This record gives sequence, structure tokens and C-alpha cells, in this order.
Amino acid sequence: MNELESTKQIAVPFLHWVKSECLPFWGSAGVDWSQGGFHERLDFEGRPIDVSKRLMVQGRQLYVYCHASLSGWYPPARFVAERCLEYMIDSYFEGDGNPGWVFSVSPDGNVASSARDTYAHAFALFGLAWYLRLKPDCQILSIVNKTLDFIDESLASTNGGFYDCIPQKGILRHQNPHMHLFEAFLALYESSGGLEYLVQAKKIFELFTASFFRPDQGYLCEYLTEALTPADGDRGQVCEPGHHYEWIWLLRKFECLSGEDTGYYCRRLYDHADQHGWDKDGFIVDELDSAGHVVKKSRRSWPHTEGLKANLLEASLGRKGADARAAQCISRLMESYLGRPVVGGWIDHLDEKGRSLVDFMPASTLYHIVCAAAETDGMVNPR
Repeated sequence: MNELESTKQIAVPFLHWVKSECLPFWGSAGVDWSQGGFHERLDFEGRPIDVSKRLMVQGRQLYVYCHASLSGWYPPARFVAERCLEYMIDSYFEGDGNPGWVFSVSPDGNVASSARDTYAHAFALFGLAWYLRLKPDCQILSIVNKTLDFIDESLASTNGGFYDCIPQKGILRHQNPHMHLFEAFLALYESSGGLEYLVQAKKIFELFTASFFRPDQGYLCEYLTEALTPADGDRGQVCEPGHHYEWIWLLRKFECLSGEDTGYYCRRLYDHADQHGWDKDGFIVDELDSAGHVVKKSRRSWPHTEGLKANLLEASLGRKGADARAAQCISRLMESYLGRPVVGGWIDHLDEKGRSLVDFMPASTLYHIVCAAAETDGMVNPR
């Protein structure tokens, strides 16, 4: 077998489902045709649930349909993306008359939360970066740079990195918003060629190496103090194997774009997740502690998409066993999460016995699925 033979054998039905069932379903039932943008969540019969719509979800869906259009996967994707872009800017960017992006909008179109959330700003930037690939636009680039100015001026901490949000909601800080800013900066660099975005990505990488990655046990610290040290007690020892895989994929991309060697960090993160993050049934668990003990036995869908991406890349670099892990991720996704309870939908969260922990389909999952499909398509069907 070659390095990706196991994955190639089962990738075809996964990619077919994404292109032929998933994207059309969320590009129709998932669209809010009356108010604009995308619904936040659907019930298990594919009907919208009347809740506020987060900026994060709109940014993710903008990415999805830009990528789908650029890849030729779904013919109406460009129309859907442009409609989402218009709604996202009109409703969220300075939506309350103040700088930055509001956090969420109510079903009637009014601002539901005016908090400025770093994680949400990261996905606004990520979606805009992908729109710039679809259609270079000076106005969009101006909004990107205004957003970056706001993040630097209002969300930056004197201790390094960025607060989770303003107004602040607690004493803990999280690595996760920084990971997605890292992703957004890389996407902006790829879309525009602006070296300033790669410089910003390098600052996040340096924050990762200095504060988030813990070299003693090779894990990624999720919860941190204001000073960016691990949170006190058990909280500071929590890590998520899905985030290990997500960082691996981003670090390898950063390595390709910058020439910075990230191999040491990728190997350590991979070893920790591979050795401890899989349960006896072959699923990736939600949370571990730094020593590798399972903290949370439940199984989200998205760690399997991130495990797929990372293992495909590591297999292409010669890591033994990574192809089998990638194939395992696809198998678990297709057997337990995707294409149910409606053909284009998913079950997002299972307990350790395989029972659903939710009674709705979060739209936010689509971003993970399309990222994984794009990586799979690129690896098994190279152009």
C-alpha cells in the first residue's frame, strides 16, 4: 500500500456526500431567506430553530460557500456566499454604531449581543479572507484592516495575546481564539499576499510556543490565567485531542508559508493525541488531562474532521500509521455522525455509548466538515 491507500479506499463516499448532499442542504434549508445569512441551527427534521445568530457562524458559512465555489463543488455557492457577505457586514460590522463586530443578531434582525468576541472576530476575518479569493475587493480589505486595528486596540492584553472578549466574562483566558486568529492570518496572507498578515501569524506562533504548548508532557493548555500560565488546579491540565490535531494542521501550513520549522511541536502534539485521545471503540474523546487520562468521554464530530486533516498531512510526510488513522476518522464520521437524521445533516455530539447528546444540528459544524473534505480531496485527488 502507498502512504494514503487506506484513505483513498473510503474517501469517495465521504466526498460525494459533502458535495452532493451536505452543501446543497445547507445552501437551501440552512439559509435564512427572509432575514439574510444562515440559520444558527436546524432541528432533526431540517427546520430552522428560532435563536439568535452568532457572527462566528456567519463567518464560517461564508468560508464554506466561498471554498465550495472556488472548488466547483456546488454551482449556487457563489450566490449564497455573496448574499451571506452582504448580510454579515450590514448586520454585524459596527452593528451597534461602535467599532468592531457585534457578537450576535436576534431573529428579528436587531443586535442580540454587542459583546466583542475574539473568537468571533477571527471567523469574520477568516470568512472575508476566503471571499477575497473569490473576488478581490478593496472595500473588503479595508474592513479587514479596520477589524485588525480594533483587535489590536481593544482586545489585546498587556500580558500578551488577546482577551476572550470585551466586556470580560471571567478570569480565565483560552488558547482557542488565538488558534483561529492564527488560521485567519494565514488565510489573509494566502488571499492577499500581504506580508503583514504573515507577521501577525508568527506572533501567534510565538505565543503558542511560549504559553500554550507545554513541553514537559507535550500537551496544549486550553485554560490559562491572565498572565498566560496554566489555570490553577485541574482546569490548567485539560487538553483536547481535537485541538491538538487542529494545531498540527495549522502549524504545518504555517511552516509551508513561512519556512519556520514546526516539526517538533507537531510530533509532540500528535504523539499525545494518538496515544491517549482515542477510546476503545475508535473514537476521539472530547477532553484529556496532561497525563493522558480521559476527562470527558463524550465524542464531538469535529475532532474527527480535524484528526482526518492532521493525519492526512502527517501520512504525506511519512508518519507510520497516519493513513490508517485518517481512514478511521472517515469511517467514524460516516458511520456515526454524517448523513443523519436527514441526508445532508449530522449528529454533532455523542456520549460514550453512541447516544446523541443534542437534539439539533449546529450550523457551525459545516466549517469543520468542508475543511476536512478539502484536505481529503487535495490529498487523494491531487491536481
